[in-house]
Amino acid sequence: MQSSPLITTESEHLSITDRIESFKAGCLGAIASIFAFFAIALLHHLLAQTLQPVSTNSPTQLIDSFALARPLLLAIKLSMMGFAGFLFAVTYRYIVRHDRNSHLKSGAILAFACIRSFATIDRELPWLMPLPLMQITLAIMILLLENIAWFAIVQNILETAIQHKWIAAFGSK
Repeated sequence: MQSSPLITTESEHLSITDRIESFKAGCLGAIASIFAFFAIALLHHLLAQTLQPVSTNSPTQLIDSFALARPLLLAIKLSMMGFAGFLFAVTYRYIVRHDRNSHLKSGAILAFACIRSFATIDRELPWLMPLPLMQITLAIMILLLENIAWFAIVQNILETAIQHKWIAAFGSK
């Protein structure tokens, strides 16, 4: 039986500069992700208020949607948002490199948004099932659109940082 030669990859030869740039991109992605979360949550709240009058006991009140009454829950939620933004930014920087391929860029956003949305849908499916099909479809579409918007905001901030050379594109010297 013959053994195959070891295959080396570029990732084994990343320079310290590339690692630092990835870390910078990740940190920017985490911060942008948290700001995007608040922007989308605020928009969601304003739309919910516009489409349906809010009573004082409604769970859609702004204070409940941001979980300000439960600081530990808010801290956990923001940590998850920041970590997801960090991972997206590092991955996005690696995926796009110097490409001008818009399909690659939008595909990265769609992939992360779908994974996050499908995980939420999987968790919420037992509570969604008693609803009419139109309401289930609408809830899923809104969730997916919110996640696409979230990652698109992070992507736009990353692209701006790369264009202004605040963060180097992957593999640039």
